[in-house]
Amino acid sequence: MRLRGIMDYLMVMMGVLAALAALVLMVAFGLLSFEESPGLLSLFMSFPLLVDIFVLSPGIPLLYLILLTVPLILLLALAMRILINFRAVGGREIKKHTARYGLGQLVLFGIGATLGPSVFVVLPEAVGRYSFSSIWGVILASISAFLLALLYAKMDYLTFKLGSPAVGGPAFVRRAYGSKHPSYMASRFSMWVANTSLAAFNMLVLMDVVTLYVVPDLLSLVGMAYLAQSLNMPLRALIFILTLVALKYANDEASLVKLQFYLGPIFVGLFILHMVTLFISPARGGIHGSLISFDALPAMAFVYMVIFGFQEIQSLAEGIPGGGEYREKLLRKALAISVILPATIFVLYSLAVYLIGYVPETSIPAVDLTSGYARGLAEGALLLGIATTFIPALVTASNHLREMLIDIFDVRREIAESPVGRYLVAFFVLILLSANATYLVELTDFGVLISMMAIAWSVTKLEKMAGVEEKTGLPLASVLFTGIAALVLSITSPDVAFGGILFILVATISLGIVAYELEVVEMLTLVTALIALISSPAVIEAMKGLLSMGALPPTIVTFLPFAQISLDILAISTVMLIIYLLVKNRKAALAIIAPLIGLALIIKERLEGEFKEIIHE
Repeated sequence: MRLRGIMDYLMVMMGVLAALAALVLMVAFGLLSFEESPGLLSLFMSFPLLVDIFVLSPGIPLLYLILLTVPLILLLALAMRILINFRAVGGREIKKHTARYGLGQLVLFGIGATLGPSVFVVLPEAVGRYSFSSIWGVILASISAFLLALLYAKMDYLTFKLGSPAVGGPAFVRRAYGSKHPSYMASRFSMWVANTSLAAFNMLVLMDVVTLYVVPDLLSLVGMAYLAQSLNMPLRALIFILTLVALKYANDEASLVKLQFYLGPIFVGLFILHMVTLFISPARGGIHGSLISFDALPAMAFVYMVIFGFQEIQSLAEGIPGGGEYREKLLRKALAISVILPATIFVLYSLAVYLIGYVPETSIPAVDLTSGYARGLAEGALLLGIATTFIPALVTASNHLREMLIDIFDVRREIAESPVGRYLVAFFVLILLSANATYLVELTDFGVLISMMAIAWSVTKLEKMAGVEEKTGLPLASVLFTGIAALVLSITSPDVAFGGILFILVATISLGIVAYELEVVEMLTLVTALIALISSPAVIEAMKGLLSMGALPPTIVTFLPFAQISLDILAISTVMLIIYLLVKNRKAALAIIAPLIGLALIIKERLEGEFKEIIHE
């Protein structure tokens, strides 16, 4: 198996880490100060990856967290690798679309893919954060989506003309630059992160709406509301398990499309009824704020998650009839309508929440803004929306993972196309479930924005390849919209930077588990575990000393016991790993140990002989 792709990626990450480590040392020793060099800080804010690592690097507790987390994750991933036989890949292939779609069908599918359960959480929170600026944010995000929709239709036409139609935004970048180009790697990885965090967000919303709203409301009707709290965690675990079962049978892509196609309009109808109930609800307070403000920029970045579903239409490219200009016009109309109609609904919905003048700080504010039958209507709409978007989101994330494993990590296609990809996505979703909904929204936004920048600019390369006159106005405007939104989001939400780099670390390690041969993974896990065991005690003692001098915050006191417990668990796991390796490689181990045993016996005989001579004398 070729490993050049993953090695190149890891070497780039190593170089960035080394550069940031040197920067941190210079700051620590007073050779460089960001307070005196705001321009330098602005420069680094232009590079989100560097910002991520810079936020992560300075604290010793965070460095210790990485030191200990890496071998623990490797041990977990190795256990999964041993449990699942990657070579027995007899999974069924995903069925492709064979139907033909007209304008009406494409539009209905696009609207259904755009209007989803995220609206119930994202838009009310945006109104609570940014007041009336949230409406301007929706408008700006919709303009950006409209520009991208036009570019999607253009790129579909260009790739079709080149004789190799592409499905999905990152596929356009791959067709333009190749599978090893940094633009493609960035777009594919970012879009995968975005769809994975979107799937995690949908699962979190599903868990919340079931455990915090539907079940308590039903139990209250029968006078057993006291059971709701005790059922919380069991129900969440059951939802995750049922998701894994559903994921096993989600291999028919056409059926998933039909599910979304038929249920999507029903969800849209329920959502509009929910919006009407908000418009006729009495005002409960007042959300103060200027009608025009620079808050529109962070609001645009925050709500971007709810408007980028238009791109799902292009996933039906194989079912779009005709070719040439007819195909481009049909796709352009469908994409444009799928942006404009939901954008109109989003603006009206944000206005309805704004006019109420109150946004509750709860898991799903939209539900808590209603009562009685309107509350039941909102809960039903949420469940229906999740049913049409959750499994497709998981499948989309696994598709991005499959292409990324093949193109970037050089994994064999038969392994990448096996069901293991979906279970890897489920593993990452489980990790992301520890975050809150707001963080998952921002992580999705960040991934989508970074990917869309690369996708939008690739049209210029495709035009050159197809011999078409290059027009940079539209792609440049699109890149500026998405780039500004990504920059603003990286500045206003540093927690996304910190969590994002941890997620990248976990993802890279886990994907490496798939890419490397099992023997290499076993040795890598053992070496990293031994390094952590040897160095961690000294780091813990250093933290205790710095804590006593007041150099670390008092909250580290609560961190140290957990650090020691994790170290003990790692030690036990490492011993088990060594025993496993010895048993698995017992022949080789015996071949190595046998000469040592023989040498020990010879030394023993000589010592006994000398001892007898001494006694005899």
